[in-house]
Amino acid sequence: MIKSAILLFLTCFLLYLPFSRVPDYFDSETAPGIIIKESMGPRTKIMAVYSEYGKEYKLELDSAEYASKIGKKLEVIYELSNPQKAVVNKFWGYWLIPIEIAWSFGGFAALLAIAYATTHKPHPSAIAEQLKGEEAPKKKYQ
Repeated sequence: MIKSAILLFLTCFLLYLPFSRVPDYFDSETAPGIIIKESMGPRTKIMAVYSEYGKEYKLELDSAEYASKIGKKLEVIYELSNPQKAVVNKFWGYWLIPIEIAWSFGGFAALLAIAYATTHKPHPSAIAEQLKGEEAPKKKYQ
């Protein structure tokens, strides 16, 4: 039972991924972006610069992760109707989001524990009731 439940959960989770990303994977466009460092007064931000039909857009990036990658290229995925709404097209962060994985697997583990608790070691009176063997009433034309 556990193997089939895990297989069913993983299949559903993998089928769910492409249709739940924001911006939508199937209806969005990708563009090459360049990582830059932008100074705004005393603060500096790491940004990805990409363009849509000649207009330039900027996406703020995580400073800790991208500080050593300034000047390198990356792929940005954005909505055509709203090019400011963009994310970096990468496996960890776009396809797999840590909080989403934690809630999905946590919910699966809780439901699996409930199923196991209700079917493992039934109460002796429940076993006796099943062994008593009262058949359900039959339908008229059977």
